[in-house]
Amino acid sequence: MGDVDHQSLTWSLKNGDLDSIRDFVEKKGVDIRQPIDGRPPIHFAADYGQREVIEYLISKGADVNAVDKHGISALLAAIWEGHTECVKLLLQKGAKPDGKSPDGTKYIDCADKKEIKDLLQTS
Repeated sequence: MGDVDHQSLTWSLKNGDLDSIRDFVEKKGVDIRQPIDGRPPIHFAADYGQREVIEYLISKGADVNAVDKHGISALLAAIWEGHTECVKLLLQKGAKPDGKSPDGTKYIDCADKKEIKDLLQTS
């Protein structure tokens, strides 16, 4: 990612600034599979419930099953934060529902919301 301002990119991912993210990817040639501080860009979007950003990153080749430096997937990040729509999208795009958190807890047991548990059960 050479001269790219990682702080600006991370801010855009967390805040759902899709125009800025498109600029990074399409004009500045950012590889959205490259981690930022040990975390793939899709993880920042999942943390903050940025469904449209996740959809865009996947359309540009983001790996829905990539894990960060802590062994956390984007799906698990969305589960922990209770972002139902992001969980649904990630599952539709091929995220594996039967994963485990770094401490060995099944994804379904990491979910607090019934809607998310239901999504994980039917996947």
